[in-house]
Amino acid sequence: MPLYKNLSYLTVTIMLFLAACNGKENPKEPVEEVKEKPVHAKVIAPPVNADSAFLFVKQQVDFGPRIPGSKAHAECAAWLETKLRSYIPEVIMQKGIATTFDNRKYDVKNIIASYNPEQKQRILLCTHWDTRPFADRDEGSNKNKALDGANDGGSGVGVLLEIARQLSISKPDIGVDIVLFDLEDYGQPDESSFAEMKDSWCLGSQYWSKNPHKQDYYARFGILLDMVGAKGAVFPREGYSMHFASALVDKVWNTASTLGYGSFFINSQTGPIVDDHLYVNQFANIPTIDIIHYNTMKTDFFDHHHRTTDNMEQIDPKVLGMVGQTVLQVVFDEAGHISN
Repeated sequence: MPLYKNLSYLTVTIMLFLAACNGKENPKEPVEEVKEKPVHAKVIAPPVNADSAFLFVKQQVDFGPRIPGSKAHAECAAWLETKLRSYIPEVIMQKGIATTFDNRKYDVKNIIASYNPEQKQRILLCTHWDTRPFADRDEGSNKNKALDGANDGGSGVGVLLEIARQLSISKPDIGVDIVLFDLEDYGQPDESSFAEMKDSWCLGSQYWSKNPHKQDYYARFGILLDMVGAKGAVFPREGYSMHFASALVDKVWNTASTLGYGSFFINSQTGPIVDDHLYVNQFANIPTIDIIHYNTMKTDFFDHHHRTTDNMEQIDPKVLGMVGQTVLQVVFDEAGHISN
């Protein structure tokens, strides 16, 4: 995904008006008995297995850099399709063609698992599974080397595979579509000899958003995961997320706080970040937010972003589990809300 762009900062001011009304009853008049509505207990999501999510990240990295057109990319795609199908029977690989900034054409392979496919009320959970072809933020000769993409790509997939496993066990009464986007990270570097290409990032999500896997597809909301497994991760409220779906940001961040993760899901806000959720919002019109590691003090992504050091040494199972638990709880909350 691209570095933070110096776009105009999105200032989203949310004003909440709380009105409290106190009434006094006239004791001389008969009082109509009001029956209290039943209070439904909060539905608690099952515990996410952080070690399982960590293993799923490692299994991806073991294929090598998942660069579009490479053997590792093809082998990992087949593994992801099979692994998802072991938990969720309905899985498709959406294929298309995309042209990158360097005028190369690649096969797009978006992998989509639909849990509870007949349920009309649906949630979209997504991430990207490809890796950047070159470590352009590294030093010297490393700039042209491929990277493992353990965090940038692998972590979001690891969390969603674990969520798929949990859905197969607990079976909440809601539809969930897990979409693994391809060709997210083949965007044009800042230092490029090619003519500037508009929207060079997130090619897989652009394709899916314009050509959804089902006609007239819609979800109540979407949650994108990007770089959600590094040690010391923090997740501020991202600018485009606040612009398109501020209420959903509140829901997710409040859930994280309730679970005890408030020091990770922080209330600071970033500027707008170009990521897959932007195109899901723009083209598919599904309110979608981005949970993304971004250091607001350094105004930069995690320290190993687009570097050869983005490997398994940077991954913390606890962070994977924390993000997975937050997202799964939001899914269960939504399922409980619909059933009530």
